[in-house]
Amino acid sequence: MANNRLLFVVLFLFIGLSIIIVRLAKIQIFEHDNLSFLAERQQNKSENLKAERGIIKDRNGVVLSYTKDDISFIVDSRMVNDRNLKKISDKFSSVFGKNSSAYVSLIKNSDKNVVIEKKASHEKALLLKDFVADGLKEVEDYTRVYPYGSLASHILGYVDEKCHGVYGVEKSFDKELTGHDGMLSIRKDVLGRMVTVNEDESVQSSSGDNIVLTIDRTYQQILENELANGLEKFGGTSAVGIIMNPNTGEILAMANNPTFDPNDFSKFTDEDRRNRIITDPYEPGSTFKAFTMSMYIDNNLVNENEVINTENGNWKIPGAVITDAHKTPKLTVKEVLEYSSNIGMAKLSERIDKNSFYKYLRDFGFGSATSVDLPGESKGMLKLPEAFSKYSKMYMSFGYEIMVTPLQLITAFSSLVNGGNMMQPILVSKITDPQGKVIKENKPMVLRQVIKKSTSDKIKEFMVGVVENGTGKNARLQDVLVGGKTGSARKLIGKGYSKDHHSSSFIGFFPADNPKIVCLILVNSPVIGKDGGLVAAPIFHEVAKQIIDYDASIAPEKSEIQRKNEKIQTWLASVSNDGGGIEYMDVPEKRDSGTTAGKISLSGNSMPDLSGKSLREAIAFFNRAGLKYKVKGAGSVVWQSLEPGTQLNKGDACVIKCETAKKLNKINIR
Repeated sequence: MANNRLLFVVLFLFIGLSIIIVRLAKIQIFEHDNLSFLAERQQNKSENLKAERGIIKDRNGVVLSYTKDDISFIVDSRMVNDRNLKKISDKFSSVFGKNSSAYVSLIKNSDKNVVIEKKASHEKALLLKDFVADGLKEVEDYTRVYPYGSLASHILGYVDEKCHGVYGVEKSFDKELTGHDGMLSIRKDVLGRMVTVNEDESVQSSSGDNIVLTIDRTYQQILENELANGLEKFGGTSAVGIIMNPNTGEILAMANNPTFDPNDFSKFTDEDRRNRIITDPYEPGSTFKAFTMSMYIDNNLVNENEVINTENGNWKIPGAVITDAHKTPKLTVKEVLEYSSNIGMAKLSERIDKNSFYKYLRDFGFGSATSVDLPGESKGMLKLPEAFSKYSKMYMSFGYEIMVTPLQLITAFSSLVNGGNMMQPILVSKITDPQGKVIKENKPMVLRQVIKKSTSDKIKEFMVGVVENGTGKNARLQDVLVGGKTGSARKLIGKGYSKDHHSSSFIGFFPADNPKIVCLILVNSPVIGKDGGLVAAPIFHEVAKQIIDYDASIAPEKSEIQRKNEKIQTWLASVSNDGGGIEYMDVPEKRDSGTTAGKISLSGNSMPDLSGKSLREAIAFFNRAGLKYKVKGAGSVVWQSLEPGTQLNKGDACVIKCETAKKLNKINIR
């Protein structure tokens, strides 16, 4: 009996041992490779070390965009028992101020990894530095921060949840900003807890490169503030502005309104986020006259004192009528620009052939993208010469039948005032590595010379006249001379041009004798006023004034400008508003022997009283005295801007108003 029991035990042990041997053989021999792989995968883990995104700065080193080193906390609910659950929920409740039951519910309702705190601040994460619990881990979860909110948002752009650039400079330089992720090699125990870090197999992350922009944060703030103020004052659907250094092509500020906050970009519409400066071409209207006038000057096709018949503001051509806002019978070539005459520009356009006309526009960069460092740029629209109609040159001469972006316009305009050189617009000054070493630097680059320097000097002189004498007077500064051009264009709505919606603009430069700043202001569909001189020029004035006050290097020798004959400007404004006409011309110093000029004589060197004198007598006097003059109406003189007894100087101008005898008793001039 005992032997049987012994035999049974031996047999049982033999069978058990055989099973173990077979199992070990299977594990060690047949399944060795597979099980080794599974063990290796379970115990050795690699975790991604996300690279910190590079910084974006302004030209002075002010940080406009950076990455905050936030931490997200994750719990693997499969590794958490009741004791650990209470431990985790109580600790996180004390740090973040939430109810512990919220964490309990979050973890219990998940069957795998769950984020219990997303993008916790670095300060909060430090409070949990020494806290350890099974199933709890922390991961770097960077947050992109734009410390000035909406400032320069259309330039900077924004990033998505994975910190990839999707707009603006963030997108254009996403590769440079992103850097290179690292890898942390760790060994875990059977419960998934970290035991050791394998330093030899770990790879450190490297931060992205830094981008230094050409913009100035203060310039940008001034521009954005004044665009907002302008829209509030004049109304409108939107407004844009650009400030550029015409000598280098550097963009110093670029602003859109409406705007958006890249910290919360999803709360804003695509319309708010669109950078209209590069994406929205428009018909520029009268600002374009500066370019066409420069063509005529560059080819010696005009003389500034040549008189052009401006048809009293209405010129009928087959199938259309070209009109002027300031209705005048005659203007000199210079005054065609000063008073923004469509008729004058249209007539002058007949002097240049269409191929030359087109070549100049191409050389100014119209019809081509500027290749600025921003995504989504439009190239505008410029017809080929073979597509020109009979009147295309006429319409294009004053800014219709051509589409330009605001960036194209200001880049081309810079060549008008910098000596004729077309510059490559620059938005990114340089790219540096995290240690500050320069990797790439964008230096000013001349693309080509469009017009001669002498032409540039002359068109600058003309545009100073626009501000001092013509439609741009609201852009004038008290102590710095400004030049520029106004623009007003009807917007194409549907199949026709709207009478109610306009693009109102002003583009100007200062100081006029040595331009360092060019600024474009464009307001779409203003409610109060439509003319660029009434809407955009005042905004330009405020921007220019504040820039000069902020940056002493722009106009270091500013002094108050002594302007004579302010009554002329007041009177011209009233004429512009009531639709009256003006004849304004330069008069040669010669005597008109066929008049009774002898009846009007100078007393010493002072202005005589012209009241009651005929227009013919008055003009004869001006000829003899070598004075410039402006005339409104016909008949006898009823008012003069230079009062009797005023001391006269060479080059003075006088405005006279005349009426026929039937109207004399109805006039009350003050």
